[in-house]
Amino acid sequence: MVKHLASKAPSQRQLRVAEEIRHVLGRMMSQNDLFIDGLKPSLIMITEVQISPDLAYATVFVRGIGDVDTTEQVALLNDHKGPFRYRVGKSIRLRIVPNLIFREDSAFEESDHIASILSHPTVRADVEKYRDDEMIDDTSDDFESDDE
Repeated sequence: MVKHLASKAPSQRQLRVAEEIRHVLGRMMSQNDLFIDGLKPSLIMITEVQISPDLAYATVFVRGIGDVDTTEQVALLNDHKGPFRYRVGKSIRLRIVPNLIFREDSAFEESDHIASILSHPTVRADVEKYRDDEMIDDTSDDFESDDE
């Protein structure tokens, strides 16, 4: 019987290894010692690393700082991932050095989109109505009569 591992939460080891990879890559970006044409490592932020259950693949989510074209930077990172993987292998003692897959982190744009939806006047009115209904329900319990 095959278990579905994709729906399973990451193990403690996966979380530790992913966080360590994030720190190694972050140090590489901040030291700015990479000589790849067009890459702007000081303007790239590593936001998250997710690692497969077998620790063979690590998806690295990046975001550009300022007016950096994140899509272009992700393409450059994927084209030149050898030095990153080498440094991860030197810094972290693992049986298998994970293959790095760089992806653009869209979580910030998604949160901005949700915030814009929530700030829409119609939605705001619904939220206020819900809050008012909740406050009426909460206060009705506080005022029980002492006549009993």
